[in-house]
Amino acid sequence: MSSDEEAEQFVGDEQTLHGDSQVVADLAGGDEAPIDDEDSDDDTSMPEEDHNAQDESVHAFEGHTGAVFAVAWHPNSDLVATGGADDRVFLWQVGDDTGASTAELSGHTDTVASLRFNMSGSLLASGGLDGHVGIWDTASGRCKHSLEGPGGAIDWVDWHPRGDIVVAGSDDFTAWLWNAQTAACMQVFTGHSGPVRCGRFTPDGKLVVTGGGEYDASLRVWDPKSGTCLKTMQGQQFHPVGLTALDVHADSTTAITGAEDGSACLTNIQSGRILGRLTGHTDSIEAAHMSAVMPYSATGSVDGNLIIWDTATLSVRSTCQHPEAVVKLVLHPSQPLVYTACLDGVARCWDARTGTCTQQWTGHQEGIQDIAVSRDGNSVITGSDDNTARVFTLR
Repeated sequence: MSSDEEAEQFVGDEQTLHGDSQVVADLAGGDEAPIDDEDSDDDTSMPEEDHNAQDESVHAFEGHTGAVFAVAWHPNSDLVATGGADDRVFLWQVGDDTGASTAELSGHTDTVASLRFNMSGSLLASGGLDGHVGIWDTASGRCKHSLEGPGGAIDWVDWHPRGDIVVAGSDDFTAWLWNAQTAACMQVFTGHSGPVRCGRFTPDGKLVVTGGGEYDASLRVWDPKSGTCLKTMQGQQFHPVGLTALDVHADSTTAITGAEDGSACLTNIQSGRILGRLTGHTDSIEAAHMSAVMPYSATGSVDGNLIIWDTATLSVRSTCQHPEAVVKLVLHPSQPLVYTACLDGVARCWDARTGTCTQQWTGHQEGIQDIAVSRDGNSVITGSDDNTARVFTLR
């Protein structure tokens, strides 16, 4: 099948909406190991160390002349991408001892705030504050398309899990869907009354989920074929203030959202039912993820805490303290490990079962703004206000 045919058929057969079921009870799966309550620690902090003692990175990429706000790791190789305040994107090869970039991708006229490889790794999408989405050929570094349309900054980009379809959220209250092979606009999702601060495809590729910031404070579920808004979650029982982060479970039925006031919610996006509120943060949630392998979720906040939640009981498993704001986090793809990016310039690895900090990595001289995990889960790349990106590995 050609790329254009895949683009037209990427949604697949129409999905039957599930009933109003308690899906959180099913997150563990049949053969997955449960979280051991006896190992839980409700208030866990990292060990005391001199975080500026040494550079523990295995690679340092130093091509940027401004803060590095976005990083991404290729899904099938050790190619990584970085983007930042200097309006540039670089491709780097982890393991190349020369420290030279594989390619410099120029074209944005404002800060690059988001990066994402497609599922095959053949294309890279970059979202800029200039309102453009760049589509880059990763083999040649050539700009394939500059996707235009949004009237405001691009806050995030995401790829369809099986096709070269890219979606992006903008400050102009809209989200856009393009065919990345032809640059054709496929949908414009309108309905939010604030910037579309977060969003993504569901893992099955059949829906797009977006979160509205500031005065909007809604979670919306869209049919990418028709552009219709299928569900809207909004109101005091949901989030009273703007959404800042969201993720969708691998089953494509449950979403976690975080908001400016520190509240988090679990929602069945098929039925529109709010399954519960997660209370524990005292400031804006900047990152949220749901584990695909164990029944837990993780949120990171400006209050300096990573909270591990038991998604079956909607309770706090562990509170993992940091000295400054936690701005991003990623999960190991197969092990119960959470990696955090903190404004103190230190990246950390946490055991989600116990809340223990198992490793912390120094090397950055200023705060970390983004973090991405390798395909095997054993390395991370971080982007920092010190104009560098660094790679750290598990011991």
